[in-house]
This record gives sequence, C-alpha cells and structure tokens, in this order.
Amino acid sequence: MGQLKIIPLGGFGNVNTNMFVYELDNDILLVDCGIGFPSEDMLGVDVLIPDISYLKDKLSKIRGLVITHGHEDHIGSLPYILPKLPDVPVYASRLPAALIIDKLSEYQSIPQNIHVLPQRQPLYLGQFTIESIHVTHSIPDSTHLLISTPEGTVYHGSDFKFDFTPVYKDFSDLQRIAQAGSQGIDLLLSDCLGSERKGYTPSETTLDDTFDRELTDCPGKFIVTSIGSNISRWYQASKAAVRNGRKIVLAGRSVDRNLAVAKKLGYYDIPQNSFVQLHQAKRLPPNKICVLAAGSQGQTGSALERIASGDHRDITLQPYDKVVFSSDYIPGTEASVATVINELSRKQATVVYTAITDNLHVSGHGSQQDLLLLLSLTRPKYVLPFGGNYNQMVQYSRLAKSMGYPTQKIFLPMTNQTVIVSNKQASLGPTVSIRNIMVDGLGIGDVGEVVLRDRQQLAEEGVVIAVLEADQNDLSSLVNFELVSRGFVFEKYSTDLLSRASDRVKKAIATKRGKIESDRHLKQLVIDTLGRYLFEQTHRRPMILPVVVEV
Repeated sequence: MGQLKIIPLGGFGNVNTNMFVYELDNDILLVDCGIGFPSEDMLGVDVLIPDISYLKDKLSKIRGLVITHGHEDHIGSLPYILPKLPDVPVYASRLPAALIIDKLSEYQSIPQNIHVLPQRQPLYLGQFTIESIHVTHSIPDSTHLLISTPEGTVYHGSDFKFDFTPVYKDFSDLQRIAQAGSQGIDLLLSDCLGSERKGYTPSETTLDDTFDRELTDCPGKFIVTSIGSNISRWYQASKAAVRNGRKIVLAGRSVDRNLAVAKKLGYYDIPQNSFVQLHQAKRLPPNKICVLAAGSQGQTGSALERIASGDHRDITLQPYDKVVFSSDYIPGTEASVATVINELSRKQATVVYTAITDNLHVSGHGSQQDLLLLLSLTRPKYVLPFGGNYNQMVQYSRLAKSMGYPTQKIFLPMTNQTVIVSNKQASLGPTVSIRNIMVDGLGIGDVGEVVLRDRQQLAEEGVVIAVLEADQNDLSSLVNFELVSRGFVFEKYSTDLLSRASDRVKKAIATKRGKIESDRHLKQLVIDTLGRYLFEQTHRRPMILPVVVEV
C-alpha cells in the first residue's frame, strides 16, 4: 500500500515561507515557494527561504511546482530555489505567472519554464491530478488546489476569504468547491490566519469609502502604502485619487513593476494621463498628488523609509501631508513599522494606521465564518489548519470541533512533522529535518545560528581587538601589544581600564614563557584572560578578537 506524504518545507505554525512537498512513490509535487521575514534577533538577515535539503536526492522525482497566488510569501523564494531545481516546470494562473516571469527576468541564469494553469482544467503530473479553483483574496487570480492521487484527495486551501463583492467581480468558485466536496475530499488543508476573528472578513470594496474619506480631509500630499503585491489595494487607491482630482505618483520599484504587470493583464486600468513621474511631482500643488509608496513593512531603503528619514530625492514631507498605512504588519516586522511611523510623525505629517483608525485595511484572510463555510462546502474526512501561527491553528481546531469533528480528525502537527494519506485515511507522520535558511545579501544559507550569536554579541556587548606582535621563536615574548575597543567602552574615558587589561594579558603570557606552542594557543590565552578580567570589571562580555603577528 502506498503513502502520500505531505511535508512542510517552511514548517507548520508559520505565516510565511510557504512551500509544501507532496510525495507519492516516485512522484513529487511542490506547492508554493515563498519567503519569510526574519525576527528582530536575526541581525542583518534580509529574508528567510524554505529549506529544500529534503529534495536534494529526489530531484528526478519532482514533476512540477504549482503556485497558488502571487504574494511574496508564496513566490518570493523562486529566484533562490529554482536554480537548485533544474528543469522543474512552474504552473500558476495568469497574474502570478506574469509576476513570476517579471521577477525572474532579473536573474538571467534562471530558466523561465513557467506555464499558465487555467482554472477547472486538470493538470496531470505523474500520479497527481491537480485542478485550480478560483478563490478571492487580496490579490487577483488566487486559487485553491484540488489534488487527486490513488491514495486520496487533498484540498490545498491556501490564503483566501469569501469576498461577495470583490474589486474585480471575480467571485470564488463556490459551485466547484461544493462539487469537489460532494465527490469526496479526504484531507482539507485550510488557511487559518483569521481563525481568531469572528464573523466574515469584510470585502475589499469597503475600502473605497475609506480612501475617499481620507483624501477629502488631506490638504497636502496623500501618500498610501501597502504590501507591494497587493494589486487590488493599489487599484482602489488609484481610482480614489482620480475621483478626487489627483495625479498618481509611483514610488518604489516593487510597486512600479507589479502594477506594470497588472496593467498588461487588465487588472490596473487607470488612464495613463492620471500619472506623473517622480521628478515631476514637485511641480504640482501638493493637494493634487497621490503617492503610492512601497515600504509598508518598514523595509530599510524602501521608498517610504527614505521619505520618513528625509532621504528621498523627490518627495519631501510637510506638516499638511498625510500618510495612510493600508496594510497590517507582517509578523517579524513590528519594530521596523513602528520606527517608520515614528519618523513620519516627527516630520509632523498626519499618519493614519490601523491602531488609531478603523477601516484602513481589510485582511485577505478569512475569519471564522469564512473558514466554517469552506469546511461545510468541502466536508473533508480530516482537517489540517496551516498558514497561521500555532495559536491560530489551535483556534481553528475549536471551530472544526464546533462542526462535529472529533479531536482525532483534526491535525495539529509539530513544525517539522509530516502528514500521511494512505487508502483515503490520514494520520500524522514522522518529523523531517528543516531549518531556517537565511539570505543575507548575496549569501544564501551561509548565515546560521553561530553567526547570529556573534552578531547579537557584537550588537549588545561590542568587540575588543587584541593585536600582538610576538617573537616567532618564542611566542610568549611580546614585541608589542595593543587593545582596540569598538562598541564596548569609549576609549577616551576608559584608558585606565584598557591599560590594566593589557597588563593582565602581558602578565599571563609571561608566566607561559617557553610553553606557548602555537599562535592558536596564544590567542586562546588572550581570549580567556581578557574575557575574565573585563567581565570582572564591567559585567560585560565583548567579543574578543586576537590578532597575532609573528616577527
């Protein structure tokens, strides 16, 4: 008897870094390939990507990678991971496929083996039959996947809400979802991020009135920020700007590129004469400008961050300007967002965000009634919440229990636990080894826990560099010795401390005359001696870096 294994390469209990492996015998199907955002203690790390170590010896089994929608937490890792998965075809609906092609165009060496997957049209990949089903979300062309195999049928219900008045009138395909439920679904994987909220998630169109309200009460520049790939939100803000007689200025590469792709596909049909270039914005009266600015998560170097810090070349804040955050923060970015809001407030601009004003943002994720509706339409044998934090998975399990599902039919796996489907029965399986793969600049995976600990120590305690010139014939005989401090103590006022520390090290080395066999031993002696003395004197533990020059 075969087994369908479902493996979370980004881990269960995580909002981001979405990537799943469906493995059956000699066939593997991959679903999504997103980035995650580093926590505050991951100093210097840009993004997190899924750990594909599990696939290294299984590349010949991979039949394809299917994408559910175009947000970065579902497509953002493709430039990093596709080079390691040569010749694997990628399938997605029209908009995410176009966004992926545009993203990969920056990476000349990556093959663009991208295919559009029409909705309701079956795709056959090995033993997998995949059908794309349209659902509403905060970006057009979002889908769920109906995955049929000889061992059972899985409904992969990624990010969604049931929006009954969507911006583009592209309604969720409730008929097909209900039909799939009638035909039999063995396991439902359901988005659970909104499981703590009661009722239905409000429609995206409720924000039309919000934008009009905020615009009419803005005597200066009107600046809107949101998630870069939140195309429907940018579209709503742009329509409101046109209605209120303002010209649109695009600030930020991600906004510019994503809206260019959306325009080609008809998802951003704003007249061309409604736009002005960034450098032209200064020539217009402030009350005739609407700026769409990237950087809603406080990203360093983003358009909004540069506007807030006063470093933007073309956009300068004035007290009568207004900045609207039409997004919630992504877990891990809270501090960055707060910093940008503070800086904008220091410039005396009016800053409007969800903590102080209602109806600025509606979630793209279903609340309790949305989730219950999907459960009732699909009627699965087993239920697995995902795409949220663990507390949201637990809350979802309570919703499922309210519909009569027993505890043994609801799975709450550990972060790295697999799920098994065999002969239409599902169960929790063994764990697999997965870890955070950190991207720092051009380095992928070369930053680990040891490097992060070093960075944390440097940030909190500083560094002391010990430069030793020693006789190459007797390393215990010093020719010269110097201590340099950075981020530990201010040298101008701590010369006595560093002088006493130097004497302590010289004395320790002198007691080892003729017994220091290598520069490695000399370095360790310096680290131990300095470390003990500096902690005794300051209760701080700076990083100690000895440099030995043999003369």
